Amino acid sequence: MQKISRFLFLPLAAIMLSSNAAYAGNHEAEYYLSNGEAQLNAGKYKEAVSIFTKAIEYEPKLSRTNLSAVYFKRGLAKLTMGDQEGAKKDYRMSIELDRTPKDAEAYYNRGIAKTTLGDSEGAKADFRRASMLGYNNNKQMQQYNDAKNTPFGTNSEANSFLYSGKLKLGSGDYKGAIADFTKSIELDQKLAAAYFNRGIAKGITGDSQGRLADFRKTIEVDPTPINAEAYYNRGTAKSFIGDNNGALTDYTKAIDLNPAHGEAYHQRGKIKETMGDKEGATLDYKQSEKFQVILPSGKKP
Repeated sequence: MQKISRFLFLPLAAIMLSSNAAYAGNHEAEYYLSNGEAQLNAGKYKEAVSIFTKAIEYEPKLSRTNLSAVYFKRGLAKLTMGDQEGAKKDYRMSIELDRTPKDAEAYYNRGIAKTTLGDSEGAKADFRRASMLGYNNNKQMQQYNDAKNTPFGTNSEANSFLYSGKLKLGSGDYKGAIADFTKSIELDQKLAAAYFNRGIAKGITGDSQGRLADFRKTIEVDPTPINAEAYYNRGTAKSFIGDNNGALTDYTKAIDLNPAHGEAYHQRGKIKETMGDKEGATLDYKQSEKFQVILPSGKKP
């Protein structure tokens, strides 16, 4: 299963007033860092890039390790948007800033960066190191070490068409998106994200039967999702084919893995409302609104 994993969880810094300018600057840098992560996890890639760029402006206030993480995450957002060259530049910076990772997550991130840059052997070494460091307390790392779940997999061409399709989908070129997703599937028939996104595009263009077929395929090829976004996608697919209980379970799992996934709260609220749980729906809608991130200026990103 090939998917971009959205798995980096940093603590949300509380924004407090301080007369100490250095402290305030550092605090604001951490604020942008954590909120960029929230946007990335919610699939709002353009907003994430903007916020991470703001965090980079506070470079003197961030450790090299944290700055490396910011470049990595901005690169991840760019790659998902189809900006492969921009992503590669950010990944090179991420590697340069943190040449000696200190934990499993950092090694894993560097492995993704190396994969995108074409250093497959270096990536494999980093993934193995990440798995070794996280073996006892991070099941997800173990799963990623399986070749089936290696980030971006072994078929970079399939992923390139997937990302290109996402970019076209976001820009309104639905026919072009469908063509790219179809090509991605031809290259890798186990790429659930390609089926899911093609289903979205088909639904927009009025092909309801095609949408249902692709959503069923999404569920079929991804029986054991490994991250929040995969559970969210599968939950959406289940809701479209009428499996509300299954959708509810998957949205809940997505939230368990990423408590800041605003879209998962919103969709779960819709399912609960349909099932008659008005109180539960209201609570989920409130949580969804909570994760519409507000910047210090008071404006939405």
